[in-house]
Amino acid sequence: MQDTRDIRSICLHCFATVNPKTRICPRCGKHADEQSPAGALPMRTVLSGRYLISAPLGRGGFGITYKGYDMYTSSVVAIKEFFPKGYTKRLPNTTVVELGTVENAKVFNYWLTAFIQEAKVLTSIKHLDGIVSIYDFFLTNNTAYIIMEYLNGMSLHRFINGRGGKLHMTETLNIMRPVIETLLRLHQHGVIHKDISPENIQIVDNRIIKLIDFGAASIYTQNIQKPFFVLKKGYSPLELYTQGGSQGPWTDIYELGSTIYTCLVGNPPPEATERRVTDKIVPPSQLGVKIQPVREKSLLKALSVYPKDRYSNIAAFQQMFYGEFMPNSVLQSTNPNK
Repeated sequence: MQDTRDIRSICLHCFATVNPKTRICPRCGKHADEQSPAGALPMRTVLSGRYLISAPLGRGGFGITYKGYDMYTSSVVAIKEFFPKGYTKRLPNTTVVELGTVENAKVFNYWLTAFIQEAKVLTSIKHLDGIVSIYDFFLTNNTAYIIMEYLNGMSLHRFINGRGGKLHMTETLNIMRPVIETLLRLHQHGVIHKDISPENIQIVDNRIIKLIDFGAASIYTQNIQKPFFVLKKGYSPLELYTQGGSQGPWTDIYELGSTIYTCLVGNPPPEATERRVTDKIVPPSQLGVKIQPVREKSLLKALSVYPKDRYSNIAAFQQMFYGEFMPNSVLQSTNPNK
């Protein structure tokens, strides 16, 4: 049901109605009026005539994600704004993105193409349960916005820290199973994520595990690549460091293996470029982790430096690491490096 309240009366924390005299929200007890963070959209901005902007949830190299409120459906959403750091600016209390120079504009438009592709990728797989859902996408204010499902929970990174820096094997298996199942479905749709890490796995309050941040994702079956790479030390495989490196499910498998390694050990393996020279990865069992030999062997295979030595599809890794087949696990993809 559409919300017809005056936007000044809406609490930007819980979206209840504030007391008009005190400007205090009776539901959450917070003050309704806060100063907008520097560089961000002014709070209470309304996008596309329906999305009310609240405070930023986070900032990355390519954009700002806000908590928002959809006044058409009366629901909380996450709003991702394309706002690449170093190439854009916004004057205080304004909404329009300014680029400054012709060179900045060229770079901005180059990356904007990739941001639009992210929206298209998410739209094509929005029916999958294990990924963040996308509701809307549009261009305005000289930039682009993706309206997504708001996930109330914590990242796997934060969860691991709350458990003392590492997880037991059983807990790791339970958390990573839905991630693997989601990756299987993504790969069947021709999509690889290319930025899997504890920061991009969200544990929602009802214990649902979701894969987020598809900013680096690409459709590998069509050989469609984005004009940039997201590199994370310890998580990114060797092929993401080299131009023209063959990318496919094996790329996600390496990052998945690094994430599992982090869960068990407390930190990721050494960087792939370092391992190419001298591979100093330490098996988890040598660091006190209780892990079955066959399971450790499969994890280390997933973490092989060169793509040709890894599993070529996620179902093969799942079969060895979990000791079971996944439903609907027939994949047509093959690793061309083999």
